[in-house]
Amino acid sequence: MNKIKVLCFTDTDTGRDVEIILPIRYFAERFLNCKFYHSISFDAFSIYRFKPDIILLPNTIGSNLYFKLSKKAHRQNIPLFALISEGNFRTNGTFNYWGFNTDKVFYQEYVCCWSERTANFLKSEVPEAEEKIVVTGGTGFDRYKIYKFKTREEILKKYNLPEFKKVIGYAGWAFGKLQHKRGRKELTSAYKDNPEKRLKWVAEQRILVRDILRKSIEKNKDTLFILKRHPQESSPELTIEIINEMSELADYDNVLYLGEEEALHDLINISDLWTCFESTTALEAWLLGKETIFINPDPNFNRDQLFKGSVLVNSYENLQEKINEYFQNGKIEDFYKDEKISAREKIIKETIGFDDGMNHIRAGYYLHKTIEKKLNRKITSTYRFNFYDFLIFLGIRFFSLFYNRNIFKHIYKLKKHLWVFEDFKLKKIPVLYKQYSKYLNEFYNLNDVSNKFKKGILYKELNLDETKK
Repeated sequence: MNKIKVLCFTDTDTGRDVEIILPIRYFAERFLNCKFYHSISFDAFSIYRFKPDIILLPNTIGSNLYFKLSKKAHRQNIPLFALISEGNFRTNGTFNYWGFNTDKVFYQEYVCCWSERTANFLKSEVPEAEEKIVVTGGTGFDRYKIYKFKTREEILKKYNLPEFKKVIGYAGWAFGKLQHKRGRKELTSAYKDNPEKRLKWVAEQRILVRDILRKSIEKNKDTLFILKRHPQESSPELTIEIINEMSELADYDNVLYLGEEEALHDLINISDLWTCFESTTALEAWLLGKETIFINPDPNFNRDQLFKGSVLVNSYENLQEKINEYFQNGKIEDFYKDEKISAREKIIKETIGFDDGMNHIRAGYYLHKTIEKKLNRKITSTYRFNFYDFLIFLGIRFFSLFYNRNIFKHIYKLKKHLWVFEDFKLKKIPVLYKQYSKYLNEFYNLNDVSNKFKKGILYKELNLDETKK
């Protein structure tokens, strides 16, 4: 039987979107007779080149490119399977769940929600799509149950910082969005009545958080502060230096300021404490057994519930007190209060659905259903030649032959697409897939996944609806 060709698009070859897809790829190639192909999201012509049976996207709302690809799949009658990259969204009416999807139509076969909370919300908001809305859990969080991560020694040696015995991590908020039009629009999308007030508040918080971090860095010279930039605070086409709450602190001797150079899970793993202004990474830190601190100069703002499971500080003095407590006693007592523990348990369930490492198999179930639909209905896809997409494809290949960032960043049009020339080959994906496959194989052996799949009980054990088509 011919393998099912799955064409998967991502913006880059590392990061969040890649992490949520690769476990599904492993399951699909091992059990669903699939063969995966990867392409950068800017190269829509790869649909015509590969002629896939299924198109897979990390999401259909997070960028205009992903939305356009979802629409192309729909128009060409190619079944589309899509995930949700950021599934921990607010359900109080302040979150734009359509994003870049200006058609306000779900073109994918299933809307794969992380939790019952978000699924029920979407069903009430978009009742006409109720049959498509399912709960898979957050697939990217499976890695905390499955993978092995880099050690502190490995990473610190790489950056010539082996002398540090204490490490505090900080996950950046999207303060850098203040610098560009698209970012400011995103920051004010839920504040239509008074967008200027919102931007003023964000600008003030940036300075306050920066100063708290600065004092902490200066007063704890024996501690390495790993400052991780938010992956979505800048647009890929922007060439300006982004100023956020961390960028002005990068030159301190005890600071390691990083973008996408290292995987988030590795940075959390090597940190003693994990801190942030507001970030889903706090939940990831909990999954790795790390204590978390929210640095909130103004704690009264509209946000997700993650702060309820963390220690809150509003000043340098508060933060220093918690840092001292941790390194003197090995823990922060406030983090283990009953209300914090129960909040974390509730938040994990309401945010990622499940923390058993099986979310990618839940998503794989619905990919399986998508494949069955195509085979059973004998869907005929039409792979249309698009001259504009063809020109883009040729342009990427041609200009990449003599690509030089220092030159291209000054050329009109091309300067907006440096990320395409730098990542279009997606070189790191095969390396990561090989590495992760080893861990996934061990996990499958430990949980008898292969045997359960052959016996037809794997999906049933995960309480998946076998009648869902």
